[in-house]
Amino acid sequence: MSAAAKQRTTCSEDSDDDGQTWLTNAFREIHNSPNLDEDLCCVLQAFGESDSDARGVASLDPDGGVDDLDMVLQRKISTELLDEIDEDQASMFGRRFISVSNLLKDSVAGEVTTKQMLRLALNRRTAQILSTDDPVLSKRKALRIRALVDFIWSQSLLLGLKDDPTAQGNPTLLEMVEQLEMYSKASKRYHQFYPGFYHATIEGTTKDFGPVHINILRIDPGKCKMKCIDARVVDTDLSALSKKYGAIAAISGGFFLYSEPDIVLPSKRTDPVGLLCSDGHIDGPPVFERSTLHQTGSQPVAIDVIGMEGMTCKFRYQKHYFGGISTIEFGLTVGGVQGDVQCVDRSKAAVVNVGKVKKGKHRKDEVAFVIVGKQVIQVMKLGLVKVPLAGFVLIFPAVSLPAGVEFEGGDLTIEVVDYSLPHPFSNVENAIAGGPCFFSESRDNMDLQAEDFKRSAPPVTFSQDETFDRNLLPRMGVGLTAENELICVAVDGRNLDRALGLTLRGTSDLLRSLGCVTAMNLDGGSSKRMAILQTGGHKVVCLSTTEIKAQSDDNCKNKGVPSRPVHSAILFMAC
Repeated sequence: MSAAAKQRTTCSEDSDDDGQTWLTNAFREIHNSPNLDEDLCCVLQAFGESDSDARGVASLDPDGGVDDLDMVLQRKISTELLDEIDEDQASMFGRRFISVSNLLKDSVAGEVTTKQMLRLALNRRTAQILSTDDPVLSKRKALRIRALVDFIWSQSLLLGLKDDPTAQGNPTLLEMVEQLEMYSKASKRYHQFYPGFYHATIEGTTKDFGPVHINILRIDPGKCKMKCIDARVVDTDLSALSKKYGAIAAISGGFFLYSEPDIVLPSKRTDPVGLLCSDGHIDGPPVFERSTLHQTGSQPVAIDVIGMEGMTCKFRYQKHYFGGISTIEFGLTVGGVQGDVQCVDRSKAAVVNVGKVKKGKHRKDEVAFVIVGKQVIQVMKLGLVKVPLAGFVLIFPAVSLPAGVEFEGGDLTIEVVDYSLPHPFSNVENAIAGGPCFFSESRDNMDLQAEDFKRSAPPVTFSQDETFDRNLLPRMGVGLTAENELICVAVDGRNLDRALGLTLRGTSDLLRSLGCVTAMNLDGGSSKRMAILQTGGHKVVCLSTTEIKAQSDDNCKNKGVPSRPVHSAILFMAC
C-alpha cells in the first residue's frame, strides 16, 4: 500500500469512526484520482450481499494488516469448501485464487493503482463469501468463490486493455476476423484436413479481448454424421475418444453437475444436464427447455430449443405377489390431452406441494413421480416434494394410471423404460443440450430466462450469475450458416500471454461474424476441447485452460501431456 493511501485511510475491524468502509474509501480514491477508471466502482460493488455491504478492514491495503493474507485465504478455500465440492476442486479453486492475487500484486510509490484496487476487492470479497452466515449464500460459497476469481481476473484484463495505449492500435476481434477473411473457408487460413472438414486458428492480439487463441472447425453440409455420447463410460481424453470411434473431429459437449451445492444421490457430480441422445437412445431427458444441437438420419445438423412439453415417459410397474409378479407398462405425456400432466424442474421450483391447492384444500386424486434419469426415486400423493437438481417431478391425476397400478402394500417397483421426444423431434438420433441460444432467425439476442437458466437450475454458474456476462472465460460455441454449414469455435482462455478468453456476447459476435445465422453455447471453461484428425493421429488443438497461467508455453498439446477426460462429447464422423 502506498504512503499516500495510508494517510488517507485508517484501519479498523469494520469501518472508521466516521462510518467509512473499505468500499467508501475506495470510491473516494477512484473519484479523486485521474489514474483510476470510474468503471472500478461497479467492479468493487460486485458480490456484495447489498450495494452497501463492505465488511472488512476500512483500509485500501489489500492485505488489511494481515501477513500473507492471500495464503491464509487460499488455505481457507482449500479446506472450507469441502461440504460443497470435492478436495481436488477446492484445491483448484484455491490455486486459481492465489494465481490471480499474485498477478495483481503491484506497488507504485505514492499512488493507488487499479491492480491494488482489484486485489483489495478480491481479498475482501473472498473473506466475506467464506464468512457469511446467510442461510442461502452459505450454501453457495464454492460457486461464488469460483465466479469471483474469474470476475476479478477478467476485469483486471479488460481495465488493463483500456489503460494500455499500445492495445488501442490493435484490431478488434471482429476486425481481425474480417482482415483474415475467416468468414469464408476459402481463406488461406483454413486447412482441409479431410474432405469437407476444415480447420483454422485465429491467434493474435486484439483491442477488445487482448491476446486470443481460437480454433475453428467448419464442416460442409452432408459431410458428417454426428454422434453424441456420455464420455464417462469411456473415461479417456478427447483425442483417444476420437480414435476409438473413428471420428474425423470432435468437441466437448454439454453441461454437467459440478459446483452445485446440493448434489444428492442418485445424482452425482459429472452427471449430464439436459438432453443427451445417442444413436436414438435417450440417456438424459430434456429436463430444461434449452438450445440443442441435434441430427436425424442423413439430414443436416440442426439447432432447436427442445424441452419436456409433449415428451412421453414410458414406465414399467411391477408388483410382487405370493407366487407371481404383476407387470404393467404405461406412458404419460407431459402436457397431456387436457394439459393435466405437469412437469416441475429446478427452473420452476426447488420444492413442490403435491395434492394441495390454495387455502389448504387437497386434491386427493393427484400423484407425483420424482424422476432422475431413468429412475423413479419417489412416489408421492400428498405433501412437500423436493425437486431433484437435474431431474424433475411429474404430477398428474391418479385416473391417468391404468387399472392395477397401486402404491400401497406389497413389494413393488416402478422405473422409466424409455422416453420419446415430442414432434417434430421424435426421430432425432443424436442430440445434446447446451444454451443459451446466441441468436437465430427468430431471436436476435440471448435470453437465459427463456431457456430455464434461472432459480437453482444447473449449471448455477449461469442461473445464479453475479457477473452479468462480464467474465472472460474459455468458451465453446456452435452455429449454422444459411447453407447448413456447421461451424464450431473453441475459445481458449485463462492464459495471460496467449488467450484471455471471451464473454458469451463476444462468442456470439464471433460466430455471427463467421457467417452463422443461428448459434448456441456449449459448456466452456475447463471442459472446452476440440480434437481433429491430423497426420499421425488425432490431436487436441486447444490450450490448457484448467489453471490460470502466465507462461506462454502453457500448451498441453505441445508438451505431450494428455488433456483431462471430457464428460460428454460430440463426435463428427465422415458420411
